Amino acid sequence: MKPHPLYDNLLLFDLLDREENILHFTTTRTGGVSVGAYSSFNMGNFSDDSPLHIRENREILARMFYMEASRFIVPHQTHGTRVLTVDGNFLRLDRATAIETLYGVDATVTGEENIFLCITTADCVPVILLDRRNRAIAAIHAGWRGTAGRITEKTVREMHRQFGSSPGDMIAGIGPAVGASRYEVGTEVANLFHEQGFDLSDATLFPESERNAKYRVDLKEINRRELIRLGVPENRIEKSDLCTFDRDDLFFSARRQTVHSGRMLTGIMIKR
Repeated sequence: MKPHPLYDNLLLFDLLDREENILHFTTTRTGGVSVGAYSSFNMGNFSDDSPLHIRENREILARMFYMEASRFIVPHQTHGTRVLTVDGNFLRLDRATAIETLYGVDATVTGEENIFLCITTADCVPVILLDRRNRAIAAIHAGWRGTAGRITEKTVREMHRQFGSSPGDMIAGIGPAVGASRYEVGTEVANLFHEQGFDLSDATLFPESERNAKYRVDLKEINRRELIRLGVPENRIEKSDLCTFDRDDLFFSARRQTVHSGRMLTGIMIKR
């Protein structure tokens, strides 16, 4: 990933930046108005930060793209696997109904132009997809629950169902998230991945005891392998090597900051 040419508090994927028909971004923690643990560019509505600060931060982001903040579709994620298609019917909903519809959504897909599909993260994996042939996009929030529940596969299948998308026509960006060296999970989580058919052969095991063994897993790599398995060309997948836990100068991290953590926003839009 690289800094945005105009805004050094935004990051871009090299692969997606070459595509003329889209815009995309990942925010960092700098450039906003929040204070304290949420300093300063917190995008997370469901943190304990001031709602006024979060609203102003989103307005700042929208102004960077000369857009209204209402054109940024941000679900209320619940670490599930529900995928929502953002279509004309959704865009005609009143604000209250739209907010209700976005509850419990962890991935969105669209073929509509001039709207950003967004996800918030603070250690979980943000994944954005572009179907070049059919002009369709997706934004995925992939924590361990969503990843184990195959939210990436469900999103790719929904793009095929709605737009005829083929994985072979897709470009994917896997954004900053907690790195494997910082992400320990218990045996029950590792077993869930195994039960769902994921390969954790390269996960690092720390057998403190048979009951309390810990594994270090790489959620970004698991999602990259999922995309390859689904048919996305390996050379069209860009995986960030940035760790949200280690880079406190750039990112919020729920594992580092506990409940007092802000959120980054990752988004993608089809240009009109």
